Amino acid sequence: MIDGIKIYRGTNQIGGIVTEIRKDDHRILIDFGANLPGSKADAIADDEVVRQVFGRDTDSVKTDAVLFTHYHGDHVGLKRYIPDDIPMYIGRTAKEILKVIAASVDFVKQKTGQSDEIELPIINKMEPYWKLGKSRSFSGINVTPLVCDHSALDAYMFLIELNKKRILYTGDFRDHGIPGEATFEKMISEKVGKVDILITEGTMVSRFDEEKNNSVRTEEELGKRAGEIFSEHHENVVLVSSTNLDSIMEFYHAVPEDKVFLCDPYQARVMKIAIEARYKYFKKYRFKKQIYVLCPGEYDGYMKDLLVYRVPGTDRCPFSMARPHIYSEKGFVMLARPNRNPNFETGRFEERMLDMKDPFITYSMWQGYLKGGKAEDSAIVQFMDGRMDKEHMEQLHTSGHAYVETLKKLMDMTDPEVIIPMHTEDARAFKKVPLFKEYVNRIHLMDGTNSTREKD
Repeated sequence: MIDGIKIYRGTNQIGGIVTEIRKDDHRILIDFGANLPGSKADAIADDEVVRQVFGRDTDSVKTDAVLFTHYHGDHVGLKRYIPDDIPMYIGRTAKEILKVIAASVDFVKQKTGQSDEIELPIINKMEPYWKLGKSRSFSGINVTPLVCDHSALDAYMFLIELNKKRILYTGDFRDHGIPGEATFEKMISEKVGKVDILITEGTMVSRFDEEKNNSVRTEEELGKRAGEIFSEHHENVVLVSSTNLDSIMEFYHAVPEDKVFLCDPYQARVMKIAIEARYKYFKKYRFKKQIYVLCPGEYDGYMKDLLVYRVPGTDRCPFSMARPHIYSEKGFVMLARPNRNPNFETGRFEERMLDMKDPFITYSMWQGYLKGGKAEDSAIVQFMDGRMDKEHMEQLHTSGHAYVETLKKLMDMTDPEVIIPMHTEDARAFKKVPLFKEYVNRIHLMDGTNSTREKD
């Protein structure tokens, strides 16, 4: 038994994360995520997790707060089921990005009649984390939020002090993004140090073969290769998650001087938020060249808020309406999104591609979403249809998660007595990784269905 730690879901799957940290009759929750599409058949259903966490059996326990590590749906997707009287916390920049996401989703839902449930009021209730590096007590559960590198901007680890134990809860993290390895090591050495218990994600432990076959490992390497691709092709289309900001900023900075950078209003707003939050700290989070915005029907009403924005310290607006004669002649790099609107047979980006002569796609998402993949995504499959050959596409993607070498580095730097794997499809594989050999007797495989009982 590991006193005070209960993992409802996430010990044998990627996503759907819900963790409880408890002291006496008080607790905090870390993340309240929805199952990812394509989750394993034996995964606990979302409605069952909600019942377990907030059902009658928990009436005697007071939930002091829900802390979100970041804005991905497998960590925040069940937020609407959290009772109104429970405070919710998330990073300040992450909240702003969530608001952009919610505004877009709510608009589509209402316009298409899919649902009358809107997300924005829920996000508006979230509170940003207190001063970073400082602890706050929730009925004796002391929590220090620590910003970390992940494919979602403004993601957090938590250093938790409970029952005279120091616990590091990593959430999703890595050390090969724009902040880099040095930033990660400095944070762990200066803000964390030795811990008693390490609860760590292990996504890449169950994706080891994919990692070995990947052509790039860091965001910097991604940016260098992207620059080569963009120089070789006149019409470049990049399929990338609109909230994977490190990759987007690498692509943006890799656009040749003589080509145009294109995105839609939604992507432009997310980029603006990211740049405002990080331009002081990282060169890749600064405006490099004009961002041309693709608006439906070339109606500039979609970007009124963008047109009044000015680059800090200047009178320059970095956003302009995209006109076909400008980008078709000069050549371009266009961020794209697959069609997820059930009322449209073909998405707006796919329609634009029909007017192109010979578009080259840089696919920068997990390969598991492609046809025949572990979590085949029908929208992505449709987008990529007929374009999977080397003449028309290259896969260029870095993981949003820690490589095995990074997990080993974290273990070395924190020297935990207990290591609990989660956010992995194969927690047992932790005991078989050669790099983890010296820690094998410290690895505890938790059973997400019944509190803190260890698996045999």
